[in-house]
Amino acid sequence: MSYHYSYRNKTAGVIRYSCGILFLAFSFCYLYFLQGEILAQAQFVFSKGITEYSVLVGAIIIPLVLQFVQWLVSLLSRLPAKFYALTFIPSALMLAMLTDVDETTMHNFTLGAWTWIAPSIIFLYIIAVVIINRFTDSDSYYNLDNKSVAYPNFIILLAIIIAVGSVPTTTDIYHFELKAERLILENDYEGAARVGKKSLRTSERLTQLRMYALSRQGILPDCLFEYPQHYGSAGLLDVADTLDNRRVSAKEICLHLGAFCGTSIKSTDRYMELMMSDTLWNKHTADYYLCGMLLDKKLDQFYENLPKYYNLSDTIIGAYDSLPRYYREALIQIADKDKALFGKIFINGDSITTLSDTVMVAKYKDYSEMKIGIVNKVERINKTHRQHGDTFWWYYDFSNDAIGELANDK
Repeated sequence: MSYHYSYRNKTAGVIRYSCGILFLAFSFCYLYFLQGEILAQAQFVFSKGITEYSVLVGAIIIPLVLQFVQWLVSLLSRLPAKFYALTFIPSALMLAMLTDVDETTMHNFTLGAWTWIAPSIIFLYIIAVVIINRFTDSDSYYNLDNKSVAYPNFIILLAIIIAVGSVPTTTDIYHFELKAERLILENDYEGAARVGKKSLRTSERLTQLRMYALSRQGILPDCLFEYPQHYGSAGLLDVADTLDNRRVSAKEICLHLGAFCGTSIKSTDRYMELMMSDTLWNKHTADYYLCGMLLDKKLDQFYENLPKYYNLSDTIIGAYDSLPRYYREALIQIADKDKALFGKIFINGDSITTLSDTVMVAKYKDYSEMKIGIVNKVERINKTHRQHGDTFWWYYDFSNDAIGELANDK
């Protein structure tokens, strides 16, 4: 009998530690890599910005608390070893409730459907524990090997993990927004600009954060169209965005551009107009102003204002060649098409300059030939995007006609 008792304890110990380690590992990864940004935003909103959530610290402390809860449940329930994984259900329920947060629940501070789902699950869980303990003979497990006990537990634990992971409904775009905000607050502008960069999907808010991160690095006009642009100049700044749940708000962006936006200014166009007519503007303001014209495809206005903020005097050798990438691409777009194929910029019949960037000129020639050579409209848009989707030329020609992810259609 003592042998059976010792063997049963050994089997239970293997199950207990293996399940505990797996649940801890899942909880940490889930909180750190997937849900950390949501919890940081939730704490910011609920505390009205007074307290701050650390993604790493939270991913360590919360799993330990959940593990302690599981330990208490296992003591109280005294489930047989074959059903030990069921003791993780209350902890998993707490984890699911904690991470099932979106913008609606943050703003309204509500538990939503959890007000009846959680009590129902606990009630059913208690009934299940009573039934298992009532009709299960623990002596029947004496002769079971580790595998016979482990497999049911691992299957149960896998089902619990899948259930927890399927609860959150927040989109990847919202996660990108929150992560970009956090990295900006940590002054990691390069990292913020990389968030979700490989995805064709974006939002107005995410675009604004990325462009702000680029501007803080001083590379906005060199990287503008490396990102999907679906919102015109509104993707740079929205001074009307006065929501108090932004960790990085329009106020921070306006301060970066030279001055806060007063409450009497209701539109971004008016803000930029006032800034550029005053002495408060800086290089970043000028680039926001010029890039806004490119995003709105106001090329005549762009060409008229460009010399006001960049010295393009004939006495400066290579003045045009030193312009940021997308300003040069815009000049090619404005110029006489036949001459632009050879890098010669003629605007309104006047010779402006000859670009020495032969790589850009060759790329424009390839783009022009590809655009003409593909008859089908949808095929032309998609194929030119694969080769030249990061150019101002593609944005100018096709952004209005693009469909699906290229146009951010939902």
